[in-house]
Amino acid sequence: MTKRPFLLDLGLLLSLFVGLVQGLAGSLGLALWPKNSPLAAAAILAAMTAIAVIGLSVQLTAGERFNRQQFVLTLLLAGLVAAVSAWLMWQVPGGSQSSNRGTSVLMTSWTICSVLLVYILIPFVQAWPTRRHGRYRYADLYQHSWDNFFILLVAALLTLAYWLLIVLWVMLFKMVGIALFEIVFFNGVFPWLSLAVVFSLGIRLTRKHDQVIGALRHIALSLCFFLMPLSAVITVLLGLSLPFTGLQPIWDTGYSTPVLLCLLGTNLLFINGIFQDGAARPLHGGLARLFELALVLLPVYALIGAYSVYLRIDQYGLTPNRFLLMVLVVVATCYSLVYSLAVFRRSSSWLGLIRPGNQIIALAICILILLVHSPLLNPVAWSARNQYHRLLTGKVSAANFDFGALKFRLGQPGLNYLQQLNTLPADHPLKDAFRTWLIAVNEAQTYYQWQKQKQSDGSAAFPQVETVDGKATVPKDFSQILDDGQCRTETCYVLPVDLDRDDVEELIFFDMRDQWLAPELYDRDAEGHWVRQGTVGHSMKREQRQALIDRIRQGTYQVVGPQYDDLEVDEEVYSFFR
Repeated sequence: MTKRPFLLDLGLLLSLFVGLVQGLAGSLGLALWPKNSPLAAAAILAAMTAIAVIGLSVQLTAGERFNRQQFVLTLLLAGLVAAVSAWLMWQVPGGSQSSNRGTSVLMTSWTICSVLLVYILIPFVQAWPTRRHGRYRYADLYQHSWDNFFILLVAALLTLAYWLLIVLWVMLFKMVGIALFEIVFFNGVFPWLSLAVVFSLGIRLTRKHDQVIGALRHIALSLCFFLMPLSAVITVLLGLSLPFTGLQPIWDTGYSTPVLLCLLGTNLLFINGIFQDGAARPLHGGLARLFELALVLLPVYALIGAYSVYLRIDQYGLTPNRFLLMVLVVVATCYSLVYSLAVFRRSSSWLGLIRPGNQIIALAICILILLVHSPLLNPVAWSARNQYHRLLTGKVSAANFDFGALKFRLGQPGLNYLQQLNTLPADHPLKDAFRTWLIAVNEAQTYYQWQKQKQSDGSAAFPQVETVDGKATVPKDFSQILDDGQCRTETCYVLPVDLDRDDVEELIFFDMRDQWLAPELYDRDAEGHWVRQGTVGHSMKREQRQALIDRIRQGTYQVVGPQYDDLEVDEEVYSFFR
């Protein structure tokens, strides 16, 4: 009896220490965050993530049974999450592409999935001491999962209430002209430290009152008993209506898969609340048959959802959101198949296949989360690759392709593929079709600007003129003399060459509009302005002008003088034409 208060004090001190360390890690991480060093940013994020995961695992697990093996498992879990966080941070494009949303999609996905990953794996750490013959007991994993949810929920509510009181404190004194507390509480250090400590104390307080957690768990499971019949009726009625309505109305909605996933998730959650740890048969008779019929229909809805996502991908290509949606569909399909098989596989307990199925699928989800946020199944890289190949294979035309997605929404992989499009060989059959849109997307600084230029058929804001060999620089004042409609939707070319033997190069201008045009000769006048002198050669189609440019690029040209000089009679010049 004399040791009990000491253990309580020790637990309280541990909670305070863990919360303080977590708050310091967050505060220092933001204060020291580098802006131009991906390696340093990755290291800091990895350290912050590891400390957060270790602290949370210790907060939920530490107690009289906490042993060395559990601490080793905690370190492994923290190291795994930290490594993935560091790799994702390393993928952030440079400062010049700060508007690229590709990595932000991955970071958002990882923020959610890492919480799910830790939530799934911490019960395995907690249940380590109670294993039997080296195998986890499903009842322990089930209880820890539900208990952790309510422990974290109560701690979060306590933290929210605490911060609302702090805000009230600041606003009340600010109202009477005292701004001291706003300076003290609303800075870069106090929120991190205080919120982390209060959250840690909330976990400690809730764990001490395990009877409250048991009551909350009992209420939640009772709600599952109450709501599952309604969910089952909805599921069965929808299945009975499909033969009469067909699947076309589902495809026409554009949001069928998320709705079907909600239906699947609702049934899976409620049936787990009814099944609990599978130790007893909770239902008999007609109600059990209704639930079983609903479970049998779940694979049908999962396959419909999978096919719906496939149709969208086939029609519009792969995007990170569609990739992640397909991952959710795969997980939901696995669950629905296991729960459906549990109906037909008779065992000593009702739906007994759920117990091993939940454990296997939970671990498979963890592996899938790690793969999706690794180079193997990186949704951003897969999406960029898919869109790039759709364009090159002609599955989507250049006019309908979203070049801006490669630059602004698909991270570094999208930028790499955009660079490949920019460096396609001059003789590539699709080079001309891409040129207009590449000019527009290269000019755009944001995705919004790209959308505006795309709506204007890719017209550039200023003329796009290059030298034939791509090495020399076009005089800036030359583009200013061109008309508004010239060189906005296609790249024009100039050939610097000295035709009048004055040691100053003139410009032969190739307008690449799809018209019969002749190359034009421009030279500077006495005031240094570019003036059109005439044409070089005869009018030709765009394809002929492009062929002429290709021949010039090969170096097969030279400046030659006229075979016959001109004849001047009374200041009138007569030239020879062949």
